[in-house]
Amino acid sequence: MNVKVSYQTLQLPPPFAFAYTLNLTFNEESLDIQYELEFMNREQITLEEIEEEGYSENDDFIWQGSLGKEWVDNLRDDLDQIELEDESEDFNIYLHVEFDDEREGLAVLAEDWDFRLQELIQAIYERAGLEAKLIMKLMHINGSERAIYQLEGSFEHLSGSVNNKPIEWEALHELVEDIYTIDFDEEPIEKPNKDGLWIDPDGSGQYQLFDKQAGPKSIEIKSRILAKLRG
Repeated sequence: MNVKVSYQTLQLPPPFAFAYTLNLTFNEESLDIQYELEFMNREQITLEEIEEEGYSENDDFIWQGSLGKEWVDNLRDDLDQIELEDESEDFNIYLHVEFDDEREGLAVLAEDWDFRLQELIQAIYERAGLEAKLIMKLMHINGSERAIYQLEGSFEHLSGSVNNKPIEWEALHELVEDIYTIDFDEEPIEKPNKDGLWIDPDGSGQYQLFDKQAGPKSIEIKSRILAKLRG
């Protein structure tokens, strides 16, 4: 099965506005990919304005390669059954899908597919060596008891683990979603010593206290996080 995906942001201003295409060929054991990313409308602003936002003069990117059977299993059947329409009421994104059997149209539930495809693109960046896999460290302090967990996740392989013990990809999703209940905008601490759940979001040894930032549902969310970490 061959699929072409064309995506474009509709509301973002430069330098953030972008478009990409994904040409996907599904084989039994691999997913062959050609990915092209282009940032748009940058001629409307200065290079200084572009660099102030952390971008460079040219951030366009082209990659061609393959991902493993995990991605075939993850995407093929769902894409084959995607619901398409001629017109879309989504004013934020344009997401067009074209199949080699001549089916084509705009994706229904475009935001959901946007999320799925962003995961695929993250896997591409990981495969290309531009992004590292996800690594988080968590520490739970309760009086004299201290438990330390290392959470790892790979978009390339759709795999996750806690302290080297494998967890399901969906469980990793739910775990990370709960962790990112907080914005990590407090001053980090290298050596936590107060009770609570401490999170180092990038494995650098800089922790923030989850309990302090998670709001009124912190106890409930913290319990879910610890249950998944403990297995």
